[in-house]
Amino acid sequence: MTFSDILQQQYKLSEDSIHLLLKDVTTISFNRKEPIVQEGQRNEYIYFVEKGSVRGFIEREGKEFTLLFAFEGDMAATMPNLSQTPTAKFTLETLESSTLVQISRSHLEYLFLHSLELANWGRKLMEKTMQEYEHYFIEYYWADKGHQYQILIKEYPQLLQRVSLKEIASYLNITPQSLSRIRAHLK
Repeated sequence: MTFSDILQQQYKLSEDSIHLLLKDVTTISFNRKEPIVQEGQRNEYIYFVEKGSVRGFIEREGKEFTLLFAFEGDMAATMPNLSQTPTAKFTLETLESSTLVQISRSHLEYLFLHSLELANWGRKLMEKTMQEYEHYFIEYYWADKGHQYQILIKEYPQLLQRVSLKEIASYLNITPQSLSRIRAHLK
């Protein structure tokens, strides 16, 4: 599925808006485990996953903490806010060979000012991001790790086929050994 198909099917954008949006984008292919942008680097772009998967993570005290997973159609951004200084707050890395669509923040800002449909699309993207944060901190964060794992697998059934257990454990903030025990207990 192309990014144009994703915009039409998943986001319900009109042909005109899709044409406007795609006028100034770049499609980039990455190998497995390839960094897209590193934490602390300037990042003038927002990415969408056309094919493949991406994770966002930080490294603290020699340990990686996975913050997000992004799959086909998802936005992968280190900071979705267009008006702040574009410094990556975390690292984005591919989990498998991936194709991403890169859109400059300045182009998006211009489009949001000049197209009501694209401005509403941008608002919906931010709402979705805020809902995910709200869900994480209100419902997910407080649950025990076994329940968190079950929620994660229910929400992202493709996870086990596409993401290593080490990275899932990193997302849950537990060791791979603890995750193995949780999985054995659930069988």
